[in-house]
Amino acid sequence: IAQLQEAFLFWRITTGGPGLPKEGTPWNSAMPVWHELINEDQVWNVITFLYDYVGQVPRMWDADTSKVVTGIKDGVMASRKGQTGMALYQHRCAACHGEDGFGDGAAADYLYPKPRDFSLGLFKYKSSPGSLPPRDEDLIKVIKHGLDGTGMPGWDSILSDDQIKSLVPVLKFFDTAATWAPDEAEDEDFDDEGRYLKTDFLTITDIEPVDGQIAYSSESVAEGRATFEKVCGECHGKQGRGNILSGKKLKDDWGYRLWPRDLTKPWTFRANNIGNDGKGDRASLIANIYQRLSIGIAGTPMPAHRAVEEGNKDPIALDMRWHVANYVYSLRENSQQPDEGGTVTALKVDGALPDDADDDLWNNTSRTTLSLVPNIIKDDRLFTPLNDAVTVRTLYNEDEIAFLLEIDDRTDSRPGEKVSEGIQDRELKMFSDAIAIQFPKQEAYEVTPTVEKPLYRHGDKKHGTTIWYWTAGSVMPEKSESAMLLDASGPENKLAPRMDDVSLKANGTWKDGRWQIIMKRPRNGGASGDVNFEEGNFIPISFANWDGSNGEAGSKHTLTTWYWLVLPPVVDNTQVFGPPIGAMLLVFACGLLLVSRARKK
Repeated sequence: IAQLQEAFLFWRITTGGPGLPKEGTPWNSAMPVWHELINEDQVWNVITFLYDYVGQVPRMWDADTSKVVTGIKDGVMASRKGQTGMALYQHRCAACHGEDGFGDGAAADYLYPKPRDFSLGLFKYKSSPGSLPPRDEDLIKVIKHGLDGTGMPGWDSILSDDQIKSLVPVLKFFDTAATWAPDEAEDEDFDDEGRYLKTDFLTITDIEPVDGQIAYSSESVAEGRATFEKVCGECHGKQGRGNILSGKKLKDDWGYRLWPRDLTKPWTFRANNIGNDGKGDRASLIANIYQRLSIGIAGTPMPAHRAVEEGNKDPIALDMRWHVANYVYSLRENSQQPDEGGTVTALKVDGALPDDADDDLWNNTSRTTLSLVPNIIKDDRLFTPLNDAVTVRTLYNEDEIAFLLEIDDRTDSRPGEKVSEGIQDRELKMFSDAIAIQFPKQEAYEVTPTVEKPLYRHGDKKHGTTIWYWTAGSVMPEKSESAMLLDASGPENKLAPRMDDVSLKANGTWKDGRWQIIMKRPRNGGASGDVNFEEGNFIPISFANWDGSNGEAGSKHTLTTWYWLVLPPVVDNTQVFGPPIGAMLLVFACGLLLVSRARKK
């Protein structure tokens, strides 16, 4: 930021992505047009905050003033560098967890799951057995490495080990349930809210044993699967995608809605992704899963699966817990982590394109998984998405192109659908699930000599886009799934549906927590000016998804930026290999001729 002019910062923030020149690749910018949402003073407040947070000061033309302000900055930065304990917490943690640790910071309403409320001494991820509070090492591990898929970052790149350790007694102090107070503590040792005022907090050393680990094998995985489907399937679904079969709306101890973990996406696992040795090898990751299964997750509906009290029978026997842990680990074998630099590569086939997602032809083409991010650019904005990725496979023949889109979605969100309605959050209106693919118009993008694309949010006036849209319909009132084409000319303009164009064919199936949607259309864009799907070309492509059970409709949805779709050119072996082989033969013949002449001489 020290290399940028303040006026540039103001312009960049207020104008957003659409304000960038062509050379600035605006299609890669998700920056909203902030002057539509905040006033001038608020923009300057944000700029001042940015300078402060990274330890810089704006330029000042008066040298004496600049010297004084720079000195103040240096003093502030020096004090922050040595921050520990409560001062460090208030600076780095209070924005989410609240000044008094109640999980009610300024950012809390915009996060799922909610920031931890420290007042009850309950922590989800721990290695101590039974109902014991977490070990200090557990708290340090979460602070240091963060929790994937949440708003909790890993702080090890900013804070020293000593600073991280200094936060542990702060978290214990916020407890109002005497969780870490010693047994001999007196009433006068607590304040009016129940916080223990001394510093001799309990330190837990007991650890849930991970003895008797069973080696990972196909036989163990098969054993674990049978038990998983019987014991865990009611919440996590038979295929582990988190689709609830019990009909229960799950909540944590604070009353917040919870959804079971999609176990087929290991990159969303939270504390379990870090191995005991810090490297995340398979054995230690499985041990983490086993430990979580044994202990449960405090404050949530995830129970302990071994006996907490002596003399009781384990809900799942020790050896079977290892089998289940091996099975849960095996679910990652068919998953594909989002590729942020991904290119969707199509495969050419002979004959008709499939209408069935189970057709073997789809297994011959490559899969590309892309992250879905919530629209926080323009109202209505979405801050708490549940669907986070789309997997794409593409086939084409001489005349048509088809896409198979797969999205893990815990609910078959069609208004009136019995199971989904039964677990619907009553604070959210249910809409139909939907998905869309966006392409630029044929004349709205260039690849050479410079790359030019429409703005990925529905293009702009000069660079229109075409949207392939599919919706799941509803059960009550009865409405079949449907597909339509939409023309877009910018985020400020309404989409224009093509009521008479039926060239888009689409069908979708929801099963075991996953939508599979096939969308098919002719390769030739025709008179509508749509993109021509030509071999050898790189074509911009983007996606959007609406999770109906999450109250998503209109601009409230998840989306991707532009990626590339490529139909590889057909290779003519005679053209590729013919010239070099011909040249080699010619050289060889010339050599023979020269040798023959030399011998004659």
